Parts: sequence; structure tokens; C-alpha cells
Amino acid sequence: MNHHQLNISYSYIVNFYLKRILQVFSSREAVFEWAKAIGRQNGILIVTIRSDKANGIRGRKDKLILGCERGGRYKSESKKSVTCSHKENCPFTLRCVPLSVGEGWKISVRCGTHNHELLDTVTGHSYLGRLNEEERKFVNDMTKYKLAPRFILNALKVRNETNVTIPSQIYKARSTYRSSLRGPYTEMQHLLKLIQQENYVHWTRRRENSDILRDIFWTHPDCIKLLNTFHFVLICDSTYKTNRYRLPLLEIVGVTSTSLTFSVGFAYLEKERQDNFIWAFEKVRMLFKSESLISKVIVTDRDLAMMNAISVVFPTSIHLLCRFHIEKNVGARCKQYVKKDRQEEVMDLWKKIVYSTSVEEYDHHLQQFEILCADIILFVDYVKDSWLTPYKERFVNVWTNRVMHLGNTTSNRVESAHWRLKNMLQTSFGDLCKSWDAVNMMLKNQICIIQSSFQKTIKDVEHGYNSQFFQNLHHCVSRKCMKLIDNQLERVKIVGTNKTECGCSIRTTHGLPCACELAKLQIYGNVIPLDSIHDFWKQLSIAHELEDEESLSDYDFSEELEAMKAYMKKHDIISQRIFKAKARQPSQLSQRSARQQSQSSQHSFKTQFPTYIRLYIEDIVDVVADGNFGFRAIAALLGWTEESWALVRSQLDKEIGLHKDVYSNVFDDNVESYLLL
Repeated sequence: MNHHQLNISYSYIVNFYLKRILQVFSSREAVFEWAKAIGRQNGILIVTIRSDKANGIRGRKDKLILGCERGGRYKSESKKSVTCSHKENCPFTLRCVPLSVGEGWKISVRCGTHNHELLDTVTGHSYLGRLNEEERKFVNDMTKYKLAPRFILNALKVRNETNVTIPSQIYKARSTYRSSLRGPYTEMQHLLKLIQQENYVHWTRRRENSDILRDIFWTHPDCIKLLNTFHFVLICDSTYKTNRYRLPLLEIVGVTSTSLTFSVGFAYLEKERQDNFIWAFEKVRMLFKSESLISKVIVTDRDLAMMNAISVVFPTSIHLLCRFHIEKNVGARCKQYVKKDRQEEVMDLWKKIVYSTSVEEYDHHLQQFEILCADIILFVDYVKDSWLTPYKERFVNVWTNRVMHLGNTTSNRVESAHWRLKNMLQTSFGDLCKSWDAVNMMLKNQICIIQSSFQKTIKDVEHGYNSQFFQNLHHCVSRKCMKLIDNQLERVKIVGTNKTECGCSIRTTHGLPCACELAKLQIYGNVIPLDSIHDFWKQLSIAHELEDEESLSDYDFSEELEAMKAYMKKHDIISQRIFKAKARQPSQLSQRSARQQSQSSQHSFKTQFPTYIRLYIEDIVDVVADGNFGFRAIAALLGWTEESWALVRSQLDKEIGLHKDVYSNVFDDNVESYLLL
């Protein structure tokens, strides 16, 4: 029946209730649920007008007054209000009270008429869409785990087919939940509280004479362990649209032996200036266990402020530029200056320049490029002045192949990390707490995946590497390592033992045996020796002990403890926690003691040399006394681990092979006898 077609006062609805007037209900809640359900079936919404409970105070009795949601009048008379009201002073009223004899509740009808039309449908009605306690808890849990509102709503409707909640109510429930988590704290206080709860390492920097934060850096303890285990390469880049304040987010990542990306640290910076980057990179440098572990290679795009900061904080590291971004920039200028029918030829020649494997090849391709683009002098000047002249050593193969970059010549890894983070964020207008929460979840997933990759390497062996040739490597090196070696085995069919054709770049860039080395091993019927693999590929765990070299007993905390006591008396608990995390700096006395011990150790070695030589000795390292101790010493003095001796030997072998005429004057015997077999 269509109620809109009946010109009556809807008194018939009273009869519907009167039929059940003698029904007894077990409790107050049962009365309300029954009335609400019957009303909903008939196009009206029943709400509580008044509720009272007997609590021993005179005049207080158990009762429940129910009515239509359109009962009463809208109290505000402000004409500027943009909201609306459904109240129409509807007189419909039900009175619910306990039975005078026995247990239970009964209903009586005070007024059974309505002064408005009944609803055709209750879908989309805000009152009926309210979340109950169970649904609210479900929404809170799903919000915590970053489920999008539309998926939360779909899940609610699957759980309860009669649910009529609308999207705006989900958004409101999520907002209420986040506000309840923060409590009375400001956004920044809550952020620092979250960081403390998860035991993150963090630093903040304030403006001078102000409590306003300029920059904040944080990292997970497991990320610090990963950094000290896989410290050879860092990749850095800033990303945007991660927060409502438009603060740039600097992200630094590394790469594991299983070729997975791990996050080193994050920093929200006030501005992308050299000073801000220097501060952030100084915090990264503090994460290294020792100076010898500081990354040898850092990859970025051409951000001049970041590049200058790296040269200040990491002066001994080799700084490479992202080839991908360089190619995009050159391609954009090519479209601007070069006619369409010539663009492909020009870009192909540019790639040949970038991937040149010798200086002669580089000069040859550059000369061809200048001839091909002789009529486009502006484009040639751009390529040479902006890229080749100042930065060719940072992205052209002939120079980057001399660096152990583990295949990282672009910033693609950090760009992928940006993408994963933004997938977690879901929006670019969240606050800093929401951004940190997304980072926290991403890091936990990341660490779990990395640990799983280590376990797979230790437990399983791929069928493709079951041959006798790989037997020394099983369960000792990562799958990625064996895959790279397998790729070199394919090259053996082409280059054989010819070093010139081989190029041996995999030895210098990855610390792995190249095609000509593998060919010689096959000729002599040998298997791949484990010590020919760089230590990087043998690391299959993140359980790195960070207190090996320094004991807590070497530190004096007396001054810091006194400062902390004075600080705690005048600051709140959050500030106290932050200060406590910072007040761990080694005293000058302990530093002096360690320095004296090191000098004493060096002195004992110096006494073994003639007096006239001692003046020229700058540093001494004590390495394993085996047949490769000379190579080990060079590797250690270069800042590598002494286990990198095979890399030193390979580079020396290549150097002698390229300049036989020079070294023939040094060696009494034939130069060939000093080269690797």
C-alpha cells in the first residue's frame, strides 16, 4: 500500500501497536528494539524522547518514552544556519514502563497519530545508519589497518544485510577514532609519542629561540641493523604530496643481498635547502656502527642542494647520478631542439655515449654525436655543459664500472619506495601522524619480507643451480648472487677467457666472478670458490650486533643524568622521554682513552719497521695472515672490509693487463706470470 495516496492522519498505525499492547517484554532494551523494528517496517523512525531509571532517589522511576524522530521543534532561530531539520512537532508517543506485578515491561500508546507522510524507504537515513558498538569497533580496526572507507562500508553490509550506513558516517567514525587516539595532545606531541612507543630512533631540530620544529628524522631499529649489514650503497630522493602541510619527505634506502629494497630513514624537512639536507645526512651518518662502514656509493638525482650536502657529510663516498632522470631530461630537450624524424637516431647515439665501456669508445661516440648534431649547436651545448663536462664520471659506464654500486645506477629503488608509501597513505592531505603511521606499517611489512627472503635462500636451492659448479655457494650466498653468476656463464659462450671482450665489470661493480674468470674455472675443472664472492652476497640475516666495538661501561653519564633531572622538573612526560633518548653522548675522557689505546696498538707495529720509514706510516691495519694478506691490507685501508681482497686482486690484475709495457720494467720475470690464471 502506498501511504502517500491516503489522505488520513495515519491513525491506522496505532492499531498496529494496539494489537501487541498486551505483549510483555523482558527488558528495556527489548522494548526499544521491538518498537524500532515495527516502526521501520511501517515507514517511521522511533527514537528515545526520555529515559529514566529508578536509583533510590525520590521521584525517580523506571520508564522509557518513545516517539517519532520528527517530534518536537528545531530550537535554533538563526537565519544564517545552512543546516536543516526534520522536526515537525509530530505528536506520536509511546510510554514504556515495568509491570506492576512480576518482571517485564509493557507499552501504552499516548498518541498514535503522525502529522507527516511516512517514508517510502529508510535507505540513506542518518539515524538508522548509526553504527552500533560492534560496528564501531569493526570500523576502528579497519581504519587502523588502512582499509579504505568504501571497502569498510562494503564489509559492513556483507556482515549485516539490513545495514543502511552511508559513506559520510564511515568518514565521521574514522575521524572520531583518530581524535580519540590523540586525546589532549597536539599533533606534534602525539607524533613524538607514537615514535617513542614503537622505539624508533629519532631527532628533531627547532628554529632558533622557538619551539617550532624545522626538521624531524626517524628510523626503525631493524633498519639500523640492515644499514650496518648492507652499507655499500645508499639511494636518496625527496617526495611530495604526503601531508597537508606540503613538507617534502626525504627518503633514504639501501639494498639487501637478496636484491630487496630497505628503508634507511625518513626526514620531514622544512625546506629543500643545503642546510636541511646536511642536518638529515648527519643523522644518517650517526647510524653507522663505525667509520669503516660508511657507504661507498650514494645515488641521487641532480638536486644541487642535496649534492652539496652529500659532499659535505660524505666526502669520501662516490656520488652517482640517476641515469633514468638524466635520459628523461636529455629526451625532453631533444624534442625541443631536434626535428621529429631525427630524434630517435640522436637518442640512440646518446645511449651509446652513456653505455661506453672505455674512454676511447666514449670519445668516439661523443665525436659522432657532435657531427650528427652539428646544425643543432644549442642542443649539443646543453648536453655537454649540463651533463657530460661536469658529471660524466657520475653516470657514464666507463667510470661507473670502476665502482661497486651493485647495479644501482638509477634512483628507481627509492622511487618505488615512494610509490609503496603513497599507496599506504591513500591521501595527500593527512597530518604528520597519519603519514608516520603509514611509514610504520610499510616498514613492518618490508622487514618481514626481507627476513622471509633470507630464509628461502638458506633453506631452498633453485633447480637451475643444482650443478656441481655451484656446490660451494648453496645456502651461503643469495639467489640474486647465483642468478648474476649464471648470467655471466651465458657470456662465457661468447667471450671465453678473453678479458678484453669480457670487460670484467661484474667483478668491480658487484664483487662477483666475471665471465672470463668462470671460463678459466671450467677449463681447469674447478668449482666456484666461495672466497671469490664478495661478503655482501653472503649476508643472510639482519641480526647485526651494534654494541660490539663499544661497551656501555666506556661511557660516563654523570653530566647527562644531572641535566636530565633538571629538565624533568619543568617539562611534561613526552618531553622527558625525548630528552632521555638523546642524553647518551660519550664523554671526552672515554674518547681520549679509546684513542690512546689505538695509538698504543699502532706503535707496537711501527717498531717493527726501520726508523727512517716510521715517519711516513700514516695508518696500520692488522689483517688475517694468509696468502692474500697484502690484498686484505689494501682493501681495509681503502675503507672496505678485508674480505674484499678478491676485488682488489681483480682490479690490480686488470691494471697490469692493460699496461703490460709499463709493468714489465717493474717485474724481473714475465708480466704474464703475475696475472690471474
